[in-house]
Amino acid sequence: MKFQADREVLSDAVSFLVRLLSPRPQLPQLSGVMIEALGSEVQLSIFDYEVAARVKIAAAIDSPGKVLVQARLLSEILSKLPAASVAIQLDDTRLQVNSGTSKFSLSSMSTTDYPDTPDFPEVTGKVSASEFTNGVAKVVVAASREEVTPVLTAVMITASSKELTMVSTDRFRVAVKVIPWTGKSVDREVLIPARVLSEISKTFSHDSELELGFGEGEKDMIGFSSANKSVSTATIKGKYPAVLQLFPEETTSFAILSKQDLLDATRRVALVVDREKPLRYKFTESELSLESIGSDVADASEQVSCSMKGDETVVSLRPQFLTDALTGLDVENVKIGFTVNPNNPNKPGPVLISPVDPKDGDKDFKYLLQPNLLVS
Repeated sequence: MKFQADREVLSDAVSFLVRLLSPRPQLPQLSGVMIEALGSEVQLSIFDYEVAARVKIAAAIDSPGKVLVQARLLSEILSKLPAASVAIQLDDTRLQVNSGTSKFSLSSMSTTDYPDTPDFPEVTGKVSASEFTNGVAKVVVAASREEVTPVLTAVMITASSKELTMVSTDRFRVAVKVIPWTGKSVDREVLIPARVLSEISKTFSHDSELELGFGEGEKDMIGFSSANKSVSTATIKGKYPAVLQLFPEETTSFAILSKQDLLDATRRVALVVDREKPLRYKFTESELSLESIGSDVADASEQVSCSMKGDETVVSLRPQFLTDALTGLDVENVKIGFTVNPNNPNKPGPVLISPVDPKDGDKDFKYLLQPNLLVS
């Protein structure tokens, strides 16, 4: 195998694949990138039984062939080469990488135990890549990080003929984002690991359109593609909890206040409490009072102006969960809606957080947060 390619194009291709590699591969070979030269294209691919990805680039190919080499090392080398072009040549079991006066020789990896890359699902529909990246960033924060319940580590995706809905929950909160979708409706819930989905969305963030393919039958994978890049990932099997029914149709009692003021005050008061401990939020007609709870080391409190509709309300919320909801919102004001606990009317129900006068990226986003009932 021998070919010559644009260094920056090849470097970007390998870097794209490296970001999707598993940090803990099951086999040493799964940390490699497969390079295949044929015709006028070079295809680079990875597969670790969970994620498959490939990129095709144009190249001047003198002789076809393929080789498996360490992906991260190759990525580091290509990013630092001095010249505009790079020559790649396979000599027996060594891959020669030359650019300008720089010369590298990499050992090839055995392909004996390397799995066959699965076929990518056919395209089902498409979305705006930037809207998809924005939406994924908003919901992945609410996915569980505990592997004990695998379905809760996933983002659930459903598709109608016009909308793609993404949902995540860790049982303490629920995040939902809806974005426009052009394509077929999908009559099932697709569960994608939140960590994987986050990385995939970032890799396509600078593209214009993103095509999605929902695999069926035994090939229960979901594929993402744009231009010369394609990624597919295995889905998680299981039944996702029916969390959408928890959202109230309306909240008659709510407060409107500055997102940034609420975010800043929460971060300051949270400095004196442990990460898992809640803060007490007291909403009155014109003011929100924040207060730390149960700290033996220090106390803190702060007041923020707000506009309240309904009766005075006191809730205790985990500050990290609240800041997760607020950080991704590009709005001036947020609405904090209050619900009644169906099991105990004397206790507060879940708090609904939504943007006021949202911009495009924040439309159709909502976040439901369960208060800490023990200290409310």
